[in-house]
Amino acid sequence: MPDAPHLVHWADHAARRTLAAHPDTSPVVVAAGITPSGVVHIGNFREVITVDFVARALADQGAEVDFLYSWDDFDVFRKVPKDVPDPEALAEHLGRSIADVPDPWGCHESYAAHHVETFEASLEPLGIRPRFVRQHRMYRSGAYAAGIRRALEHAERIRTILNDARRTHGAKRLLPDDWLPLAGFCDACGRDDLVFSWDGGDRVTARCNRCGHTSTTHLPDGGNLKLPWRVDWPMRWAHERVCFEPGGKDHSSAGGSYDTARRIVAEVYDWTAPEYVGYDFVRIKGEAGKISSSRGGVVTVADCLEIYEPEVLRWIFASYRPNTEFQISFDLDVLKLYEDYDRAVRLAHEAEDGSRSDKKRRMARRTLQLSRVDHRPVEPGTSPPYLPAFRPLSVALQIFDGDVEAALDFYRRAEDLPPDDPAAAERFRSRARCIWNWIERFAPDDFRYRLRTEPVARDLEPAHREALARIVAFLRDTPRPTEAEAADALRGIVTNVPGGGRAFYPVVYDLLLGRDRGPKLSTLLAAAGGKRIVPLLAPSLGE
Repeated sequence: MPDAPHLVHWADHAARRTLAAHPDTSPVVVAAGITPSGVVHIGNFREVITVDFVARALADQGAEVDFLYSWDDFDVFRKVPKDVPDPEALAEHLGRSIADVPDPWGCHESYAAHHVETFEASLEPLGIRPRFVRQHRMYRSGAYAAGIRRALEHAERIRTILNDARRTHGAKRLLPDDWLPLAGFCDACGRDDLVFSWDGGDRVTARCNRCGHTSTTHLPDGGNLKLPWRVDWPMRWAHERVCFEPGGKDHSSAGGSYDTARRIVAEVYDWTAPEYVGYDFVRIKGEAGKISSSRGGVVTVADCLEIYEPEVLRWIFASYRPNTEFQISFDLDVLKLYEDYDRAVRLAHEAEDGSRSDKKRRMARRTLQLSRVDHRPVEPGTSPPYLPAFRPLSVALQIFDGDVEAALDFYRRAEDLPPDDPAAAERFRSRARCIWNWIERFAPDDFRYRLRTEPVARDLEPAHREALARIVAFLRDTPRPTEAEAADALRGIVTNVPGGGRAFYPVVYDLLLGRDRGPKLSTLLAAAGGKRIVPLLAPSLGE
């Protein structure tokens, strides 16, 4: 299986490396995680979908996989993001555990839970279903007692590793000799400004510089103690037996958190660092800099799913190597991305012919399989699924003012949509909803149009008046023409008009849309039909 020629995606290569590094490990644990200190945005999503791709690739190579997603909700609440209700009240909780900060929206048990549950819900349509772990529960239950004690027993070794990294980055301040690998929160005031002492066994004493409270924690009982980030990460690698985990470029530099974690997990916890993929930033087109929850107004996975179908969104991420930066767009690039996706679907379904193009076909098939929510493979030489093209469907939807079912009926009448195919109809609806959302929120003004709700009367030159009368007559005789019938009628009508359609069609567009151009006129007539078109044209004929 590892040498299967169809496993050609970067995720397949990462899966092979993972299996080679952990040949006797089962299940193969793959991990991702984030601190829910603000809205979990589309940039954060790159980590979880990177792991999802590798998890699927591992399963395709015969491995039993455990996909773990850690919510680091036992981290400190350090900054109040913009766009939150009552920021002054929220600021009173700075320095506490995120899991203990109240939800300013008032709908979840905590600030952390609000962001956690929102993000988890957005993953469901994408077919991403990890085993979620809340770190505040793990620490407070005592699950990591052995890991904390081991860190304390090797504090000098850990301090040396971290100081080596500080020297690499030219830091002037090193960790002092009495430093202990501990963090946590005061049992009285909940803040993180603590001084620790350790009895050499299972008891840690913490004194709060904020309120003066002193408490002693028995590690197996759990409580408000934890390890600092650079020690917590490798401890959890060993505790969970993690075999693969990616990290952002900010963790991937020399002397960064991955480098120190790799040493700590080997020298302190007797485990091998997981196979690692560094991933680059995802940016929003038109916005400078890295996406930041604290700035407010970030784009979430749920936001993207309003515009991009789940498999299209997955495909966008699958089409880039993790170390490649790319942008999520909401302008006219959306149209191009859908067209590129449809082209990739067609390529994936092509039969192989022994040419050099087969390599592209295999990559398209594998990328498409990893993009599918249900992970179905693509059989070469089979018919691609029905997918309505973005641009024509956007035309039909605007003609029907966003009525998806009316547009669906039009496509059925035009014999564009396969009859008696519920799956094709559902794909139509899914794409139509996304396209309409895009038209309403992001489409440029010159892409949008609406049929007039009230007619206007124009004084027309004789040739244009005669041509308009012929269109009205055609639509009265054929109130629901097909597009082919409308196109044939228009060709005959404009034959004798001076300047042809180039001169005449702006007149019709003005009467119908209030502008001098629009979608293909035959499409407009066929979709809207005589019942809607004739009342807008007839007043200019004196009717």
